[in-house]
Amino acid sequence: MRQLSKAFFRWPKRIIMRAAPSHVPIAVKLSLAIIILLVLGMATLGLFIANSQNQLMREQLHDFGTAMVLQLAQMVAEPILSEDTLGLHLLATNLEQGEKILGIGVYSHEGHKLSSAGLQPAQDLDLFKFDDAKGVRFEQWYWINAAGVSERLISFIAPITYQEISVGSAVVTLSASLMDQAAAKARYAIIYSILIVSMLGALVAYWLSRRLPTPIHDLMEATKAIDRGDLAVRIHDRRNDEIGFLMEGFNNMAAGLLKKNQVEQVFSRYVSKNVADKVLENLDEIRLGGRHVEATVIFADIVGFTAMSEHLQPHEVSELLNEYFSYISTACVLYNGMVDKFIGDCAMLVFGATDDDSDHTLNAICCAVLIQKLAETLNQRRRQNGQMEVNFRIGVNSGTMLAGNLGSDERMEYTVVGDAVNLASRLCYVAQPGQIVIREELANAPQNIKGIEAYAEQTIAIRGKSQPVAIYSVRDVHPKYHAVMHANLERVLNYRSANSRRQVENA
Repeated sequence: MRQLSKAFFRWPKRIIMRAAPSHVPIAVKLSLAIIILLVLGMATLGLFIANSQNQLMREQLHDFGTAMVLQLAQMVAEPILSEDTLGLHLLATNLEQGEKILGIGVYSHEGHKLSSAGLQPAQDLDLFKFDDAKGVRFEQWYWINAAGVSERLISFIAPITYQEISVGSAVVTLSASLMDQAAAKARYAIIYSILIVSMLGALVAYWLSRRLPTPIHDLMEATKAIDRGDLAVRIHDRRNDEIGFLMEGFNNMAAGLLKKNQVEQVFSRYVSKNVADKVLENLDEIRLGGRHVEATVIFADIVGFTAMSEHLQPHEVSELLNEYFSYISTACVLYNGMVDKFIGDCAMLVFGATDDDSDHTLNAICCAVLIQKLAETLNQRRRQNGQMEVNFRIGVNSGTMLAGNLGSDERMEYTVVGDAVNLASRLCYVAQPGQIVIREELANAPQNIKGIEAYAEQTIAIRGKSQPVAIYSVRDVHPKYHAVMHANLERVLNYRSANSRRQVENA
């Protein structure tokens, strides 16, 4: 039963919540607040004035009634003692002729009527029996006038004394209709005032709803544009108020965000995007040092570049390096690696240093194969155009290395160092043009045997190593990866072509 009752009271709440708008403009809220404040203010002021007016009229009516009944009690004392009935009647009749007095009554000490004129309250002997200690009393009663309307009357009753001896009661009856009419008029005036103020408030609210939301709407739209990534949006309206200062602050913020975004984009061109993201996320923790990681390094060097440069102009050398380094950077990203640095005509790539990657060795070898296939494809084009071929020799090695910020407090770079890195560099320089050289341990690693095709070369002495190193040459990736390799090759070539077209269009 309790669950049924809860469900019964729950469904109206759901209906109200569904019917309520999800967004209420601030102009509507402000307009409603203005209307409510105006109505409450007018109602409070009107009630205060009406109550003050009613209180003043009530005091005036009671003062007049008290004065009249005391005067009547003083005037009829002697006629009562002398049993001058005619005098009492004439006195009551004369006093009743006034516009404000509706009834005059004189009663004996026992409560019997001695003389009266005009309206009298209902006969009640106890009403007119008087206790001197109580002074003037008043009784409220109603009667139906000639128009058939109920009218409120007030009878003031005072003791009639002669030489401190009570001889009867005097009654003066007054109408409270004027006071009631004044109170009714005050109420109507308050109601009309509230209605007029409400209409004026509605007009003000309508004006505000048309005027106020415009700059706020501009701010909302500009904020949404910022959220979508359009950092060039600006608000051109100029206002000399708080909203104007808010708009100016928004424009300054948007300009700061645009500058920050431009700095980040430029920064990500000088270092790997992964490194740039990590540095920007932890600006308070930038310090020298690093951590030991298991990663793989590639050194890709252009064979005979010095001799080739002798036959090229400086700008042609720059264009050649930029072209091939762009291909290498794109290929590196496809296999979750990062460009550590470009050293003259040599590119140093790292895999698994910034982000955990259990397949960093296989990814690095596949990236090396992709670089050689790119070189073969580009050499075919160069031969057709009568240009010199560009060949790479590549060394790949994996192992424990230190990854972090190296240098000084004034200038540092994120890189990897260690024996594994040095060996990769040595393997690169013993490789032949178009060859990828790796250690025997990498070639026979379980995760690599099924992913690459490599054959043993020889055991050679490496400068800086006490023991000779058995090296393998990577011919290709496993056939099951040929489709992915071909797709990546097309992506790199198409990406470079699209960039070239954009640069021409921008120029």
